[in-house]
Amino acid sequence: MSMAYKINFSYHLKRPTLLFIILTIIIVPILKLLNIFTTDTLIIMMSFIGYAAALNIIMGFTGYVDFGHTVFIGISGYTYVLLIWYLEPFNILQHFGSGVGALILAILAGLVSAVVAILVGYPVLKLRGAYFAIATLGLDFAALYIVKSTVPALNPSQFMAAEIILRRDLIVPKSMIFNAVLVAVSLTLLANYIISKSRFGIGLVAIKEDEDAAEDIGVPTTKYKIIAYSLSAFFTGLIGSLMVLNSGGVNEGAFHISHSIDMIVMLVIGGLGSVFGSILGGYIYYWLYDTLLVKFPGINLIILGIIVIIIILFAPEGITGIISKYKIKNIKLRDLID
Repeated sequence: MSMAYKINFSYHLKRPTLLFIILTIIIVPILKLLNIFTTDTLIIMMSFIGYAAALNIIMGFTGYVDFGHTVFIGISGYTYVLLIWYLEPFNILQHFGSGVGALILAILAGLVSAVVAILVGYPVLKLRGAYFAIATLGLDFAALYIVKSTVPALNPSQFMAAEIILRRDLIVPKSMIFNAVLVAVSLTLLANYIISKSRFGIGLVAIKEDEDAAEDIGVPTTKYKIIAYSLSAFFTGLIGSLMVLNSGGVNEGAFHISHSIDMIVMLVIGGLGSVFGSILGGYIYYWLYDTLLVKFPGINLIILGIIVIIIILFAPEGITGIISKYKIKNIKLRDLID
């Protein structure tokens, strides 16, 4: 059984090359320099790719579908904003360098999300399938309730309904946010790549294939799942806190389930468990979402839902799975994105 399992595992171990990550990191600044897209457009586009890659660590590699992953955007977003609001040294820090200070603060906010993930990971990750998904939704609602109960009490005259609008002196230039987001997304993609090539990554995919069998052959499933969950939470919070900064404030919408659904859809479109799929899925979903919202307001989500259903039915491995079936001049495209 062990040999058969290993053979099946090696068949499904699809990984991209480092080249695609490097190209993504290089192309985005070039687009900015050439003024092909606005800085805000590039920031949002990068965040989509980063969110997809962050969720990929827990959902793509292990197969655990997290409908409450937006909780880490909310936790990190509020952490970042409250730090710069009440502690002037942190506000001074975020203006340091060309986005270096903002990145450091975002890392601190992401670490808070990671700690929360570790604390709740042990009980929640004992659940599987729909039970895990429901539990993560409960975590999101619980965190939102705590925020709505405590944040307004910190400053009743300004934090109405847990909404915090940043003052002018707390706002960072878009160029600095762009640099911080670019580095944050790059780190998220590189982390995905390193995990996919490591023993840890092999263990995660083994869990996805058959968790009971993985445990039987010596994979510390509980430990690996908690590490993956906390890493996913960290990178989601890292990017999420910078997006909160980019929007000029934070409110309870940071905890909205739509963010989690967006992340899941990106992965489904691109391809679960693939770093290349995260890049592709984030990029395609951004343009689909933006185009449909402009051309078909009101029914854009219906059209997007139909597209996702078609992909699930006819291309369950996502666009990456479709691409991997073809070859150009006897070169299998699968070899280029593995």
